[in-house]
Amino acid sequence: MTWTNKCNVKDDLVNQLIALNNKLNTLSPALLHSEQARAEVQERRESLYVEIKRHRAKGHKGKPCPAVQRLPYSSNIK
Repeated sequence: MTWTNKCNVKDDLVNQLIALNNKLNTLSPALLHSEQARAEVQERRESLYVEIKRHRAKGHKGKPCPAVQRLPYSSNIK
């Protein structure tokens, strides 16, 4: 699927989230030196989820982000 609308803000937020997910994966409990480090990364992840949700809903002057608008569902699967 290709998107006709691009949004750098959304892309940046998603890239930050991906980086944090990768960091969290490397902080596995078996290798964890600091439970606080894991908690900080998890807290930032949750904050990014909220930012992404807010941006999707009203991130463009109070209007939904055009990059996340979906095409209407079509049940004409052949």
